[in-house]
Amino acid sequence: MNKILMTAAVLLLSACGFHLKGMGGTARTLPYPAWHIQNASVMQKALENALRRVDGKPVSAAEAQMTLNVKGVETRQDIYTITRAALVNEYLLTLRVEAQAMRNGEPVGEPITVLVNRTMDYNDSEVLGKQEESETIWAEMRADAADQIVRRLTFLKAY
Repeated sequence: MNKILMTAAVLLLSACGFHLKGMGGTARTLPYPAWHIQNASVMQKALENALRRVDGKPVSAAEAQMTLNVKGVETRQDIYTITRAALVNEYLLTLRVEAQAMRNGEPVGEPITVLVNRTMDYNDSEVLGKQEESETIWAEMRADAADQIVRRLTFLKAY
């Protein structure tokens, strides 16, 4: 009986389109497979990985069919909540990425702006691990922003 319920649950979840984060991706494909990523210092690796997940291929500028020009990456860390004793309780981490798809130096489609927010708990007595936690959160935010940018690139029309 337990096996039947488990099988029914798995079938119901698969029928509704459920998938683990990073495992299903987008149903659409990129209009061009070969992309060059320009000016993406901190976003470079995340964007290359996101392109590969939708069957895109990061290439050099000479081989590229399209170029993704990252116009700006802005990071902010603001105080989100404080305790009654006026100590910081949480920070709000914000990542804003602006990009533009280009073909032969001409913009294609609208400029892309992605905003990703996360909160990070903070406690003065646990300072040692907070730097590593902060870097992990920033890496996840960059990956999320890259996925959002690539998802938007799948809606461009091939010319």
